[in-house]
Amino acid sequence: MPSLVHTKAGDLSDVMLASIYKYWRALGTGLCFGAFGICSMLANFTVLPIMLIWPGTPENRQRRIRIFISRSFRALLSAIAALRLGWVDVEGKQWFAQAGGKLVLATHPMYLDVVALIAVLPTADCVVKKATLRNPFTRFFAKAAGYYSNEDSVEFLDTCIHALRNGHTLIIFPQGTRTLPGETLHFKRGAAQVAVRSNCWILPVMIHCSPPALVKNTMWYQVPERPWRLLVKAYPPYNPAASPQENALPNAIVARRLTRQLEVFFNQELSGHEYPGAGTETAHNRFA
Repeated sequence: MPSLVHTKAGDLSDVMLASIYKYWRALGTGLCFGAFGICSMLANFTVLPIMLIWPGTPENRQRRIRIFISRSFRALLSAIAALRLGWVDVEGKQWFAQAGGKLVLATHPMYLDVVALIAVLPTADCVVKKATLRNPFTRFFAKAAGYYSNEDSVEFLDTCIHALRNGHTLIIFPQGTRTLPGETLHFKRGAAQVAVRSNCWILPVMIHCSPPALVKNTMWYQVPERPWRLLVKAYPPYNPAASPQENALPNAIVARRLTRQLEVFFNQELSGHEYPGAGTETAHNRFA
């Protein structure tokens, strides 16, 4: 009988500790986002004006602003890791190092995947939602960095094609919005149109979060039962225009086929993916 009592008491203690830890992670998430928001507002009126008037060409100023954004995102992710709220794992760093002039197409499962990808590719062009360019916390830096809005489809395509033809790295999330956990990926055709019309190479990037956290239709305080792990994995780049048969077809048909191919590829990769255990070497926040 005493052993049974001790077992029940131990189980109750474990449940209480798990509950306290979960509340702490919710509080820690709020603290990180709150601190980052305050720092962003202060930087809008201190750091950004200095960077805009600092001597140099417009391209140099834009590059400095993007690097500052990337380092700020790294600081946010490092704070999240230090508080044991979640970790970021990066795989395929050799492919990220060859991202120049390529179209980076990434999945979009959570709020911080954009943050993680810009942290990995600090000087890349990025397509952002129009809400980002209207949010008082993000609009000034996003505009100063020269990030693109997908609001005007015609101008959006021309701008992206021009950037790639000039050797820029361009980040696009072809889903357009965050996908709910377990939901089959469906891509918009704009990303494929950009790839086909610019005749560029594609760098596929799978971003996957386990357990799901900061997903669509959830609040920041709705944290999972354990710390999340976000995988940012790059695959070998490829040229969709390498096939002579595809080159003979109209762009609209090629873009439609490419969209379907990308959907099949990413859905297969996501369905077959497993995360390493918490005690393995790869389960760490690694940007270096």
